[in-house]
Amino acid sequence: MIKRLILKNFRNYLDADLRINSPLNVFTGRNGQGKSNLLEAIFFVSMLRSFRTSQIKDLKTIGKDNSYVGAEIDRQNWMEFLEINISDTGKRKLSIDHVPVSRASEFIKRIKAVAFSPDDINIITGVSSLRRRMLDMFISMMEPEYLSALHDYSLALKSRNAVIKSDRNINVIKAFEPVMASGGSFIAAQRQKYSGILGNEIENIIKNFFPEKVSFNIKYRNSSGTDDYDRYMAIFERERERDVRRGYTSFGPQLDDFDFNYNNKLLRNYGSTGQCRLISLCMKMAEVNILSAGRDKSSIVVLVDDVTGELDAVTREMFFKVINQAGQMFFTFTEKPEDDFFNTAAFYEIQDGKIV
Repeated sequence: MIKRLILKNFRNYLDADLRINSPLNVFTGRNGQGKSNLLEAIFFVSMLRSFRTSQIKDLKTIGKDNSYVGAEIDRQNWMEFLEINISDTGKRKLSIDHVPVSRASEFIKRIKAVAFSPDDINIITGVSSLRRRMLDMFISMMEPEYLSALHDYSLALKSRNAVIKSDRNINVIKAFEPVMASGGSFIAAQRQKYSGILGNEIENIIKNFFPEKVSFNIKYRNSSGTDDYDRYMAIFERERERDVRRGYTSFGPQLDDFDFNYNNKLLRNYGSTGQCRLISLCMKMAEVNILSAGRDKSSIVVLVDDVTGELDAVTREMFFKVINQAGQMFFTFTEKPEDDFFNTAAFYEIQDGKIV
């Protein structure tokens, strides 16, 4: 459980120190005061990414050169202090109990955060990068080594593309391919596995809302067509010259996509806004269920950014039942909620980047 959150130059928080003593916490305040920024900071400690932006440099207070997030974590048997320093270029420096940590995969094991946001519908209806990002963060919580594979692949991809666009040295281009084949085949295998697991759990949740027979699945579209290292290397051999002519690497995890299919129809093309919004909620609820199954639930943190207001009574009841599995929960509201669920909550009022 998170016991303390320290922010310096993070979004609109110049200097904040929040002490937390409850598993259920509510941030209230008018729009634009910084409620969502607190949830974002907690998620950032968990995943070293934001659920709102892909640009780490956006997290810094405008006009400031660096940013800092610190969190004290109760690990049941001991306390642990996590720190993230963000430079003016967006580079991160990590430490645990003041000892530097070089690999992100060592850092993200501590908290497993699931964020519910009104923008979750865009994962289903929007561009493919949003779906990749969501699945990548989910898989990283289940398989910490997945994040290392993503990092290594991305660095090799960037380097290979740079050579393709500059001197086009074939031997140098080939030098990056074993790393990309190793990472790409591992990433593809994990995406295939967990898109199936997540799709099945989403279908189970949907069936609670609709008495009629429904079907749901997530189809993984692998741009390389394989999760085998040797076949991956063969594709590099076949496509290398054409990649040079194209000016970029034409296959790999960076081009994969996921089709969300409801009753055998592609949701982003045929689903109504109401269907897409409900299934985006079910998607995050499915993450909570999967993370909670047979694991230490005390490390699971649920972040709910003003998404419960439009839920009907049945959906609201099931939503609370699912997220109550988490070890700790944080909500944002403009007004104090009246649900009995919040009778034991700790309340914090947020005013212009200050916790009152």
